[in-house]
Amino acid sequence: MRFVRLVFADIFGVSKNVSIPIDVLEAALDGRVTFDGGSIDGFVRGEELDMLLRPDPATFAVYPWPVGDGWEARLICDIAMPDGTPFEGCPRTTLRRAIESAPSLAGLRVGLEVEFYLFDKQPGEIASTATADVGSYFDFSASDRGEEARNAIVAALQAMGVRIASAHHEHGAGQHEIDIAHDDPLTAADNALTLRTIAKHVAAGFGLDATFMPKPLEDRAGNGLHVDFRLADDTGSETALYAVGGLLAHAAATTAICNPTVNSYKRLVAAWDAPIYTVWSERSANALVRVPPGQTPPRVEMRSPDPACNPYLALAVLIGAAADGIAHATLPGPALTGSTYELTDRDRRERGIGTLPKSLRQAITELDADPVVRASLGDHLYHAFRDAKLEEYERYRRAVHPWERDAYLRLY
Repeated sequence: MRFVRLVFADIFGVSKNVSIPIDVLEAALDGRVTFDGGSIDGFVRGEELDMLLRPDPATFAVYPWPVGDGWEARLICDIAMPDGTPFEGCPRTTLRRAIESAPSLAGLRVGLEVEFYLFDKQPGEIASTATADVGSYFDFSASDRGEEARNAIVAALQAMGVRIASAHHEHGAGQHEIDIAHDDPLTAADNALTLRTIAKHVAAGFGLDATFMPKPLEDRAGNGLHVDFRLADDTGSETALYAVGGLLAHAAATTAICNPTVNSYKRLVAAWDAPIYTVWSERSANALVRVPPGQTPPRVEMRSPDPACNPYLALAVLIGAAADGIAHATLPGPALTGSTYELTDRDRRERGIGTLPKSLRQAITELDADPVVRASLGDHLYHAFRDAKLEEYERYRRAVHPWERDAYLRLY
């Protein structure tokens, strides 16, 4: 082995890394490797540049492919200030803090259902949404490159110690799902970060591009990231209901973090079982929260997040919301039977059912008004995330899109 990649996530959940020769590993484990934090969005002010990387030895894994005449390993890192104190803007540290602040959820295990598309790779930097795949839900085709690529992604993840529960074809042509087995919340977030990196690398070897964009195509299903909370063995059904109540009460604000792009809100529409209302159910596929009946220990599935989210921040705010529901004995109301898409405006008014934000701008407004979710992020990350996303929305608002030209250019 010649090199080790010190991996960390930026505020948007994008994987970053610093590569070091193997003979620098001891210095890295001692927390003596730095990087320029001033070049990473949302990390530090201009005068605070040299941030420390603190590798977590439990995350050591060898990438399952050779690089040149050797192999590479990786370690996932926390970020520290130059004096060694934890950096309040580190997403991984933020999740640690959220876990420590939620003793009512001690023993929580998190499973993730991650959806993504595999499209044909084009020469150069041109992105494509073309695919020869014609499959749908649970389909199998032995000659499908996507099927082969997905199996190779699963094998690579398993080689790196990521436990996989299952994998299958999803609704859309070219769409796939990999389900990560339940683990502690921090490991679950690490695994989500790893999956995105591994999927892109492996797919490229099959002539494919892997994308976790929430809604790459208007007429196909979007990509979700279902978060399945398995509560501690001694958790009663009443406590589980309070957790559901917390998730519903803070759903509008957590949406800003769990659905963090302009494109995310083109997935959250009444189609392809995407949730749009703050309601829970035991069986409805398009409810925001699903609580499968008869589960011991109880399971609570949050179905709104998408795989473009920062997994550390998404789990931090969801844990904070659920813990707040438990702390205040927040009841979620009666479970919904049937499809949420059939609810009328009157039904929703009478039952007190809210609607998820319809845009990133609206979601940020909800985040601004929710002190519980803001506290889960911490002051630094809340402001850094908010400012970055408002700037992103403003760029989107001012852009002229092809749909507008098609609709208006000749008409007016």
